[in-house]
Amino acid sequence: MRIQTECTAPGHLSGTDLCDPTMNPDLESTPKRGHRILGIDMARSLAIFLMVIENYKNAMQAHGDGPRWLIWFFSHTEGRAAPAFVTLMGVGLALLAHKALASDESAPKWDSISRVIKRGIFLVVLGVFHYQLWPGDILHFYGFYMALCALLLFRPSWTPLAAAAVVMIVAYIINQTFDDEIGWENGYIWYNGYLTPSGFVRNTFLNGYHPVFPWTAYALVGMWLAQRPIFDKNGRRRYLLFFLPITLLFEFAISPPGFRHFFHHPDTGVAFVDGMLRLVTIKPYPLTMLARQLVAISAILVCLELADRFRKSRAIEALASTGRMSLTHYLAHTFLVLGPMFLLGVLQQDRLTSFLISCGFFAAAITFSVLYSTRFKLGPLEALMRRVAG
Repeated sequence: MRIQTECTAPGHLSGTDLCDPTMNPDLESTPKRGHRILGIDMARSLAIFLMVIENYKNAMQAHGDGPRWLIWFFSHTEGRAAPAFVTLMGVGLALLAHKALASDESAPKWDSISRVIKRGIFLVVLGVFHYQLWPGDILHFYGFYMALCALLLFRPSWTPLAAAAVVMIVAYIINQTFDDEIGWENGYIWYNGYLTPSGFVRNTFLNGYHPVFPWTAYALVGMWLAQRPIFDKNGRRRYLLFFLPITLLFEFAISPPGFRHFFHHPDTGVAFVDGMLRLVTIKPYPLTMLARQLVAISAILVCLELADRFRKSRAIEALASTGRMSLTHYLAHTFLVLGPMFLLGVLQQDRLTSFLISCGFFAAAITFSVLYSTRFKLGPLEALMRRVAG
């Protein structure tokens, strides 16, 4: 059963009327706790886990040898966590606006937009402080993704994809006209002048680790995905049958070096075709971004399916509880682990040790989340953000 609106036929979202059924998916039968969807929170917790693994490996300079299974694991997960996390943010924004979408009044919509922008500002400020400890911080970027996406919360369902295309075009222009080494020192570890106005703008929008151009595209695709019927069992399975095989084939195809070499140095005999093939391999690397976006979409769909099938599972609930506190755990993984290790002079570790520390932190995060959620609905930092930004 869909939420009723005044329109009686499929159409488009225009002004304050909600007429597109894909903008208003069936959330009533989706396994939830409170107003949260278990599958989305489960996916968010797994994204945090993979992000912790990658961050610990980089911070501990754990790039040496290790068990073959671990090297294989790193090679197939590296670079996938952050895009999935940002895509989930886009999904979350669309869900946050779900109630306002069903309203014929403009006030709830403006309230949702204002709330998202204020939360974005909160994350930017938090991220600036976090950056002083962890130069790989994503929060100050994340806040800007949120603010930009907020402007499209109540636009037609095709708008996020169109905006993602615009973001990619702008990113192309930036990367062809701007020296992306400006500001970086010590092998892309610390950014010179980050706290100056010009340095902060450069880092955030142009050449930081996760710059607004092109990373906002991941969030916009997440908004688009949440407006599809993925919360309906039959609709989700159709999307799974479409995305999962394509994702696996694409991941398999881009693994051999020869595949990438073909795009870098195509020789089809047609100059225009060769130029277009090269285009997908230069910054902002649309070929790589497409692969990681497909992984993110498939992972979200799989998590929704698992949460639907095993909705009474304690493991699913534990992961979902962890995902609901993703902001708390993201800050904790640096302040409670990397910071003390740096002060004690034991930060540099081998690959296996960094992986075991990651698993230990995530196990502790799950335990804390399960126990904490028995008394509180929101994590510590999530509650602070709700109090400060609404």
